[in-house]
Amino acid sequence: MPELSFSIELLALLFATGLIAGAIDAIAGGGGLIALPMLLATGISPTQALATNKLQG
Repeated sequence: MPELSFSIELLALLFATGLIAGAIDAIAGGGGLIALPMLLATGISPTQALATNKLQG
C-alpha cells in the first residue's frame, strides 16, 4: 500500500473541516456530509475515508 504524504496546508484544511463538521454534527447532525467528501478529495481510499468519518462521529 503506498504511503500518502500531506502538505501542511492540506492538513490545516482537513483540521478546519473536521472542526466545522463536528460542530454541525453536535448541533444538528449530518457533519459527515461535510467531512466525507473532503476526505475523499484528498485521495485516500473510500474505505479509509469512511472509517475516518465513523471515528470522527
